[in-house]
Amino acid sequence: MNALVWFAVLVSALVQVGVSHWNRDLVGEWLALEAQQRELNQEQTRLLLEHSTLTAYGRIDQNARKQLDMIEPANIRVLTQ
Repeated sequence: MNALVWFAVLVSALVQVGVSHWNRDLVGEWLALEAQQRELNQEQTRLLLEHSTLTAYGRIDQNARKQLDMIEPANIRVLTQ
């Protein structure tokens, strides 16, 4: 009977060590995922800013004038019916 109690205590201690190790692994993984989430949020913010900069009307107009040699028409006539 005494050996059975010692065996149960030993098994319980080993299970406790295993659970503690598993918990530390999960906390480490959680911290790594939080860091990755922060990095992705920063990248998303940067990309949104870049997108708004690239799609701004003034920039599109400037690129059209520069790359396509576009100019404003000199004589504009509006046709009506």
